[in-house]
Amino acid sequence: MARMPLYRKVEAELSARIRQMRPGEMIPPEPELERLYGVSRATIRRAVEDLERVGAVEKRQGVGTIVREMPETQDVGRLYSWSDEMRRRNATSSSKLLGLRREHPGRRVAEEMHISDDDWVVVLSRVRMVKETPIAIMVNYLREEYVPGFVDRGLSSESLYQDLRDGFGIELTEGEETIRARAATATEAVHLEVEEGAPVLNVRRVSFIRGRTPFEVVDMIARGDKYQYHATLGRGLPARSES
Repeated sequence: MARMPLYRKVEAELSARIRQMRPGEMIPPEPELERLYGVSRATIRRAVEDLERVGAVEKRQGVGTIVREMPETQDVGRLYSWSDEMRRRNATSSSKLLGLRREHPGRRVAEEMHISDDDWVVVLSRVRMVKETPIAIMVNYLREEYVPGFVDRGLSSESLYQDLRDGFGIELTEGEETIRARAATATEAVHLEVEEGAPVLNVRRVSFIRGRTPFEVVDMIARGDKYQYHATLGRGLPARSES
């Protein structure tokens, strides 16, 4: 098995150290890092350069290397709840309610949910924030037949999925998600406090309940400078031919 390059080990240790620091704090200068890790100046520079490349730190002329505020990271391949994710990271999360209503679904939502345009869906729209900074606009479409009275009772907590479990016994089992980059519209820019045309991630998910019944469609618009996705990839084996 190939050994991990030394600069990678230093990078990993520095990354762990940075996660305990506040944005704007300075990391130790190169000579101090050399003594701390017992490696050469070139190794330290390579490790710091890689951390700068991923946005963890920023070099400032005449000042030093400071810790940057890292974007919220979501792991690909796992059905997640925004509220649960923020609690797991000890992040201060809140929401601004934009709307809660029932309506007939548009063609796209109807197709994704396998229902007709005469059926009803609940539409919940919120701005999700971390430390009072808007990160994403999230719109949840729910099949009303499974959540009767939801619009009248409203949300009782920050977590929609917790409300669905406690109030209706609904557990999501799996989902299908598509992610694409685009520019923010004028309305989205106002809610996200960015310039119109700023880069955003548009995440579209269909969530299923038992029996692989489509129950929810999520349409999320996340700030490109505050949100990112992470995937752990394995090398796939080629299909074996049968003779």
